[in-house]
Amino acid sequence: MKPGSHSLTAVILKRTPYGEADVIVTFFSREQGKLSGMARHAKRSVKRFGNVLASLALVRLEVTASPGRELVRLDRGEPITVFEGAAGDPLHLGLAGRALELVDGFQAPLDPSPELFDLLLWLLGRLDRGERVEEASFIFELRLLRLAGFGPNLTVCPHCGRRLADFPQAALDPGQGGLVCPEAGPEALPVSTGTLKVMDRALSLPLDKIDRLRAAPRVLAEAEPFLGRYVVHLLGRELKSTRFLDQIKKGRRGG
Repeated sequence: MKPGSHSLTAVILKRTPYGEADVIVTFFSREQGKLSGMARHAKRSVKRFGNVLASLALVRLEVTASPGRELVRLDRGEPITVFEGAAGDPLHLGLAGRALELVDGFQAPLDPSPELFDLLLWLLGRLDRGERVEEASFIFELRLLRLAGFGPNLTVCPHCGRRLADFPQAALDPGQGGLVCPEAGPEALPVSTGTLKVMDRALSLPLDKIDRLRAAPRVLAEAEPFLGRYVVHLLGRELKSTRFLDQIKKGRRGG
């Protein structure tokens, strides 16, 4: 990133208090990718930041980059779009939190990805409207993995060479990155070919046509365990949002 002042369109990924008044902010911008910056006196400076750094929102940040410094300086921030609907529902907020964690975990610093940025805004919009939110989260996670270079293999078993069309019943193995024979190992999770076809369609449709896709509850129930374990396998850790989401979903199912 070139030294000097920059105006960035961004989504805040996380914030960490630093001292009595400062905050270290990690954010994902359309122009520069993932960055971290120091917002000095942010806890006290309503004029410069308001509630921008703690909001689930698309924001405009004014930052200054200095030679040899890893952190940029956050000078000012203002909201562009606040996703109040998503923030007001525990499930929607949990799914948004998971998405932000995924972006933070898979996106390298200073590696712009306008396609991922647009995908994140698409998801936050769906969560804000309350529109088939678990389906939207499933689509987002699949497409993020593909953009990060870890798209699951849904076409051919690496052991026997059989293709998806040859499987009456297949399985997904997190440790092997996708499709395997059902007998391939204890980590393989049984999955129907119908679910695999929906996953493939979720990856192949253009983003401006993705709202046409429908993923039935059965599809989500089969795919989500694989996606959860696959993310853990790739990152080497559980996401912080997982336990919160599990509790919310359990509560909505009535225990």
